[in-house]
Amino acid sequence: MRDQFKTNQLKYKLKSMKNFKYQSFIGASLFVLALAASCKSEFDKVIPGAPQVNTGVDYKVPKVLYIIADGARGTSVRDAESVNIKSLIGNSIYTWNGLADTSKINATNWADMITGVKKEKHGVLTEDFSGNRLSQYPAIFQRIKSVNSKIRIATFAASSVFKTQLTGGADVSEALPNDEAVKSRMVDFLKTDTASLVLGEFSGVQIAGNASGFDNSFAPYKAAINAFDTKVGELLTAVKARPTYAKENWLIIITSNRGGKFTLPANQDDKTVFSNTNANVFTVISNPSFKNTFIGKPFLGNSFAGAAVRYKGNPEKTQGLTSAFTSPNFNFGDKDFTVSVKIKKGKTKNTSRGDYFYQWPSVLGKRNQAGWGSGNPGWDICLFYNGWRFFGSGGTGFGDGTEIGGGDFSGDTWHDLTFTVEKKADGFRYMRLYTDGVKGVTNGSRNESSYSGPGGSPQAPVNVELKLSGQPNFDNNAPLRVGFSDGEIDGDFGNINVSLAELKIWKAALPEAVIKQYSCDPTMDSSHPFYDYLVGYWPLNEGTGNVMKDKAGPYTSDMTLQGTYVWESFSDLLCSPSVTALGTLVPKNSDLPAQILSWFNIARQDSWALDGKVWISN
Repeated sequence: MRDQFKTNQLKYKLKSMKNFKYQSFIGASLFVLALAASCKSEFDKVIPGAPQVNTGVDYKVPKVLYIIADGARGTSVRDAESVNIKSLIGNSIYTWNGLADTSKINATNWADMITGVKKEKHGVLTEDFSGNRLSQYPAIFQRIKSVNSKIRIATFAASSVFKTQLTGGADVSEALPNDEAVKSRMVDFLKTDTASLVLGEFSGVQIAGNASGFDNSFAPYKAAINAFDTKVGELLTAVKARPTYAKENWLIIITSNRGGKFTLPANQDDKTVFSNTNANVFTVISNPSFKNTFIGKPFLGNSFAGAAVRYKGNPEKTQGLTSAFTSPNFNFGDKDFTVSVKIKKGKTKNTSRGDYFYQWPSVLGKRNQAGWGSGNPGWDICLFYNGWRFFGSGGTGFGDGTEIGGGDFSGDTWHDLTFTVEKKADGFRYMRLYTDGVKGVTNGSRNESSYSGPGGSPQAPVNVELKLSGQPNFDNNAPLRVGFSDGEIDGDFGNINVSLAELKIWKAALPEAVIKQYSCDPTMDSSHPFYDYLVGYWPLNEGTGNVMKDKAGPYTSDMTLQGTYVWESFSDLLCSPSVTALGTLVPKNSDLPAQILSWFNIARQDSWALDGKVWISN
């Protein structure tokens, strides 16, 4: 069963996830956005100012100037003089907090910007482009030519590998020795050439960043940004000086392929992808018909502060346990119950598969040890890849148990994991899993001995509840536990490094609306509609000592800390959206080809499988 689960987890490519909590906060800001879906009919929505086809009306010819600055951190460009770039923002869709791929690889980000798909599709994972799938996901220039071969395209690059690998379909493709040569060639080209899409790739900012550091506090880096800005000014002047300019409709796109390494001051580090200086880019999309449309950072989560134990795996084996006397109170037989806990993942010992990639370790449960086996009744919340799973066994007709995958969640910020078990009128028990209040199952399609239900993936959880087979019963004599458990642990990938808080157990299956409303609250009080159903509430925030108090419910079932432990103060975010979800809320590199297609009134085809969206002026 595990092999099938693992295969199902890995076989899907990244897609966008949504998070209910932050959506309610950013609704007002989303009026500036519109998503161009992959089907033709919806993609016919084009940017204001783009010409309508087949109308018989004389219109200005659409043109695009696409300028890429390698290594230009978005906030550094914002805080530098950048007078020419900033001169456009009165008629622009713009952000200083756009997102690049987090890989730190130029080639990956260039490919995003030129193909309109992400690395999971184009396969550009190294600077030498080895193993790429650009034949399946070619440069947008080839897509344009396949629809309208008359559109003339020219590219000029400071990087020879950019020219060699990513300019297929261009009528003119030149590599030049440095930024000054790129700018001079483009200025001369723009004087008379009829090309409708002109691209320039500049490397000077990144060269300066590599030599000094990627922040304006390093004088060479700031100087390089301003030197690039001066070149932008000359290119804008060249466009406006064209003898045919009055008959042309220019879309100006100025952006960076990625940022660069810099350690932010502590008060600026929100622990989300927006504090990843390598992924921080700026994007300016400008046309005289556009209104000023600023896209700032979206809502990133609720504030959450306090103290928590850092639970470690072997050799520390940090755990908190209820007493043998009170533990039976958390056996529910065939009755309904709900468990909810706040968790913050730290980096795993082996980060070769990602900083927060775990395999199988339990972080919370009521069971003698984690793992399969009908003779091992109970339940666990375990970490699984970049997400989590419910793991349970025991009862009649339930086989060796089941694992049900929950959604992915980011590391180093707090998240809420909740599951409900409910017995319905048909006599069967049903499970629902919620990640930050959003219901979703990530297992593949199942119809096995443990449960049945439609399939999902980590990138596209399915909003379903699952019907458990047989008559599962999780009762046992084990203590309720937070932290380390023996059992299934995959070496360093299974060595936990987590903080836990706000553990709550109810003798009821909480309704979905209640979970959505309260899962991202940082505390619990009597105003909660199911407060009287609590059988245990442990804030887990004492900050000192070895006893963690049960603050609600009838049993006063305190937990005692075992093993090696450290209390740590924290002030973080709770329910921060995933990187994938955040990427739908600000411009990202793979959006720009879609923007260009829209400007040329080219409806993208389903077979292109583009990942980008079109941003619309307010």
